[in-house]
Amino acid sequence: MRYFLRLSYDGTHYHGWQRQPNVLSVQESIEIALEKVLKRRVSLIGCGRTDAGVHASGYIAHIDIPDALPVSFLAKINFALPEDIAIHRAWEVERGLHAQFSAINRTYHYHLHTRKSPFVRHHSTLLHDGTEKLDWDAMQAAADYLLDHSEYKGCCKVPEKHDSTICQISEAQFVRHGEHDWCFQITGNRFLRGMVRLLVAQLINIGTGKDKVADFKARLQAGERPDHFVYALAQGLRLYSVRYPE
Repeated sequence: MRYFLRLSYDGTHYHGWQRQPNVLSVQESIEIALEKVLKRRVSLIGCGRTDAGVHASGYIAHIDIPDALPVSFLAKINFALPEDIAIHRAWEVERGLHAQFSAINRTYHYHLHTRKSPFVRHHSTLLHDGTEKLDWDAMQAAADYLLDHSEYKGCCKVPEKHDSTICQISEAQFVRHGEHDWCFQITGNRFLRGMVRLLVAQLINIGTGKDKVADFKARLQAGERPDHFVYALAQGLRLYSVRYPE
């Protein structure tokens, strides 16, 4: 039987989603808890990787087990998990549905704040220039171009490791959540590794006047890769949701 799990995690203390030797990962932490609850080793397949320090609020993973999950599964698994990981729902799906390969699109949120706050420092990136000094219209104009562009070779550190660098972006917008809080929301059918943080870093440079919208568009069109990749900080990024066929 195949079950989908919808979960969330604070990635602050983890070296990303994927299990790796000698470091703590989200995947390994959940697999350890699953073994305690189900009394057997269970392989957890995630919808994709997230980097060290990146969070998720709507992550999807699947497990294959011979028997149905017990009614008390959610209560027991959340008791066994660390406080910074939670499983919110578990439901049976068809065997052919795959957490990674069946996804239609993914939505990421990148959180920004423009006034120092001790309460969001692990989940948002501080922009020292302040809300009033940033050119949000220029940042949105550059983001709008992503909807009409599909070749993201210039936003991939190792394009040779991907079968394709084509991505279809269906949403890219800055949403204001408060006087000093913003969120960049981006949805696409797929994303290259590090792509969202690379794009956000470039959009911030446009907002601070270090870059121009026209130059940003020209680089994307030419597929140019910068000599030195600058990523937006990991703590601002969150995998918000993953969509599958109905």
